[in-house]
Amino acid sequence: MSLNLRRIIYTPLFGLFLIFAPTSGSLSSAAYGETNLVGIMISQEIRPFIQMVEGLESSLNTPICRIFFDTNRRPYSADPRIEKVKPELFKAIVAVGPGALRYVTLHRWPGPVVFGMVLDPEKIDHRGAVPCGVSLNIPYQQEIVAIHRVFPDVRRLGVLFNPANNEAWFEKARETAGTCGIVLTALTVQEQSDISHFFEDDDLHVDAVMFIPDRTVISKAVIQFVIKKAILLGIPVIGYNRFFHDSGAALSFAIDYRAIGEDVALQLKALLRGQPCALLAPRYKLLLNMRAVSNLGLILGEELPDELEKD
Repeated sequence: MSLNLRRIIYTPLFGLFLIFAPTSGSLSSAAYGETNLVGIMISQEIRPFIQMVEGLESSLNTPICRIFFDTNRRPYSADPRIEKVKPELFKAIVAVGPGALRYVTLHRWPGPVVFGMVLDPEKIDHRGAVPCGVSLNIPYQQEIVAIHRVFPDVRRLGVLFNPANNEAWFEKARETAGTCGIVLTALTVQEQSDISHFFEDDDLHVDAVMFIPDRTVISKAVIQFVIKKAILLGIPVIGYNRFFHDSGAALSFAIDYRAIGEDVALQLKALLRGQPCALLAPRYKLLLNMRAVSNLGLILGEELPDELEKD
């Protein structure tokens, strides 16, 4: 079975760094629609967002301009030719991250908008249809099927999440898991301090622990704590970015941020040609931690996904 990596349905924010890059192209004071400039509005200057922007810029053949936010959440550009960010200066806007998408939504940005790097974009108040773009949501169907193919002996899969954030995801995923012979167990928390309670007993009564993007449990300390405790119990952890892999998770769904930028560029080109564009899921790789597999004595499936990389 091959997995569809791109069709419709994390935010990992590790590794902060500052990037100042030159912009290209000329500006126009003409009315909206008469300029070729594409604005790239970036929520935060963090590594995943910048990687996405680099993929976007490398795939566009039109002048671009990076737009940032100041401490008061007002947009600005480092380009000295732009005194104030105004819609009439741009042919289109690419919103990178939830903050940028929320800004163009709340301010009713009049021009074409495409987004990338947003988890659960439908939860943002769009006051209309959700713009097209590439989210950070890996389809739960793909995740469950991939886990089953890689670790066929996993029958009880514990999912760590806060019901206030991900109850709907869990209920939908539980139906898919049932078709694979997997029982999902809810490891629910209200705050990070609740997580340690799961490891007070010697048996979690699960065969693996799965992280999903959830702001209650997303921190380096929590990830490393859970992986360490789970390994001591002989239980593999499944994560959703390379940090999990580097920290010892047996399997990780690593989103390709640069590829998100490339896909957003394709959507933007289609939109500007008057063609329809859809809401896409991100491209990703499956990272299998062979050291963890060996140490935990895990048995791999006979038909591993094509997207799997052993490391």
